[in-house]
Amino acid sequence: MSISETFKYEPSVNVDTSNYRKHTSDNPVQRRLIDRFHEKITGIITDLQPRTLLDAGCGEGFVDEILLRAMPDLQITGFDVLPDSVKLAQMRNPRATFGTGSIYDIDQPDNSFDVVIALEVMEHLHEPDKALAEMARVASGYVVMSVPHEPFFCLANAARGKNLDIDPKGSDPDHRNFWSRRKFGEFVSRELDVVTLTGSLPWTICVGRPRR
Repeated sequence: MSISETFKYEPSVNVDTSNYRKHTSDNPVQRRLIDRFHEKITGIITDLQPRTLLDAGCGEGFVDEILLRAMPDLQITGFDVLPDSVKLAQMRNPRATFGTGSIYDIDQPDNSFDVVIALEVMEHLHEPDKALAEMARVASGYVVMSVPHEPFFCLANAARGKNLDIDPKGSDPDHRNFWSRRKFGEFVSRELDVVTLTGSLPWTICVGRPRR
């Protein structure tokens, strides 16, 4: 059974986000890409051996469910700006702790989590530099982020006729930042020492360490 097949149930809360649709898609190509991405992220975070993890922009808790399956003793805290998404994340992961909150003002002490993650979040933000600084502040060990790998993400969508009315063509209408892998590494290095800059098509994945 693929990872995404485990998500096929209807929530009792009203959730209709791009993240929810992506993770519950019936498209076999999209599901395979999501599964590969989850496998890559899980491997990266497992190798970091965290005891505590903050999911900044947790969405509906799909990744947290996978991480808890791989690391049952991991203590996960997460937040998102959408209350219904937070409700679903908590339903999906009753052993974790979720709440509403802003990535621009994370309500946690300095150096309070072994790992902080922000997966498919930074491309949506008006002030990604402010969010990066906040994640660096609360991370004691590592920050792990993923963003679309441009221009390949947009080109892949355009090739299958998706979002052709959006500029740039193929882009998600909610995306505000468009990074190549190299440019994202340069952006992250403003606050973090880049440890790993890799990817899982069509996403870039970056692991950084806060400077103390």
